[in-house]
Amino acid sequence: MQLGAAHWVFLSGIIVIIAVMIARKNVVIPAIVATFCTALAYDGSPVRGLQAVFNASLVAATELFNIFLIIALVTALLGALRGIGADRRMIAPFRRVMRNGH
Repeated sequence: MQLGAAHWVFLSGIIVIIAVMIARKNVVIPAIVATFCTALAYDGSPVRGLQAVFNASLVAATELFNIFLIIALVTALLGALRGIGADRRMIAPFRRVMRNGH
């Protein structure tokens, strides 16, 4: 199997994204540019490259929606437990074991 131009563009995009993550910067713009450049190298059409960016956003949104929903529900349940004071009641039996705030 031979690697084409799209493979090398994809690999360079991954390297750039990892470098940006190491620098603790925002990876959104490099990821969008890498997606566009990979689709452009694969198909040769700038319209298809732009379409790939939007399709990637839709796929990511549908895949991550369930995770966001679970995080929102857990956060809401934790807030409800705090509201009724259940978090303090659950820890009350262990107060003798816990000596400090850590």
